[in-house]
Amino acid sequence: METKVQSLQVTVITLQLYMMKLVISLSLMLLVGTATAQDAITYYNGGIDKFEEGNMLGAIKDFDSAIVHNPKMAEAYWGRGSVYAELQQFDLALKDLNKCVKLDPGVGDAFYNRAYVFMAMGEQQKALNDLNMYCILEPKDINGFLSRLDILVKNSMHEQAFADMETISGLEANAPGEYVQRARVKFLMKDTIGCIADLDEGIKLAPTFVDAYYLRGKYNYEFGYYNKALQDLNIYLLSNETDDEAYMIRGECFARQGDYSLAANDYTQAIAINDKNPVYYFDRGFFYIQLEEYEKAQKDFKKAIFYNHSDIRLAYFNLGIAEYRLGNKEDACNYWRKSEDLGMDYLNKYCL
Repeated sequence: METKVQSLQVTVITLQLYMMKLVISLSLMLLVGTATAQDAITYYNGGIDKFEEGNMLGAIKDFDSAIVHNPKMAEAYWGRGSVYAELQQFDLALKDLNKCVKLDPGVGDAFYNRAYVFMAMGEQQKALNDLNMYCILEPKDINGFLSRLDILVKNSMHEQAFADMETISGLEANAPGEYVQRARVKFLMKDTIGCIADLDEGIKLAPTFVDAYYLRGKYNYEFGYYNKALQDLNIYLLSNETDDEAYMIRGECFARQGDYSLAANDYTQAIAINDKNPVYYFDRGFFYIQLEEYEKAQKDFKKAIFYNHSDIRLAYFNLGIAEYRLGNKEDACNYWRKSEDLGMDYLNKYCL
């Protein structure tokens, strides 16, 4: 079996649009505003409500009315721009979000949502600039740092990425997704206890959040807690029967416990989903050798070689073992020669 190597790779929740009522600023406006200003707020809140209900066109109309009543209401441009972003009308979204930032540079969510638009338009540097601003304005919001971290990692900005990881690990998480994302970061920081604790909390808040079970299962496997990993992966696979990697990891857990038959079965499931991954054939071939099913092992190692397994020498070496066990000495010796130094002892012992 191959050793799985962990690299600096963070998968974060896709940059989400922020849609929320700005309670503090709106309350202040109500205290000092005119009747027209209060109408603008009423329409603004109506736009937020309609957005949350999924009534996008109704939301736009309400934000339009809010702007008519108060053309300087920055939040109304933010709201309308965010709806346009949700509808993937990015030019209109950008126009409104720019207007919001111009009217009130303190509306942090405008920078966040504009970053979303820039990412959708392929403007990573502009998105990063806006997330930098958002993190300054909202230094306690974990989502801003998570989104920025994703861009930093993708662009190999490792020093800044590690700094954000440190920040994220100390920020408060509230929603299940935030706990899961913070767990990913803690895993990379080798905080075993903190990583699993965050996933536990995420699952506690949302027991049906199946992706959290997958991640906890994967990390428990990495930490050597195979029984716990199996429990989580069993739950995950009940509703995700087409995830080849999950079958692979569960198969690894079975193999680590010496149950090569169940391991081979899971790899067979993985191969049925993704039949061109050389690692799956290589590992299953190894399981078959342990089970003394040499003909099946022979076929798998040939497949691993055909699909260019990363350790081609070891694939040839194991194929040689399968061939020898099948009584094909000449073929075995040829494959051991192709394995170079790995097969030298076997060549000297069996092929002279």
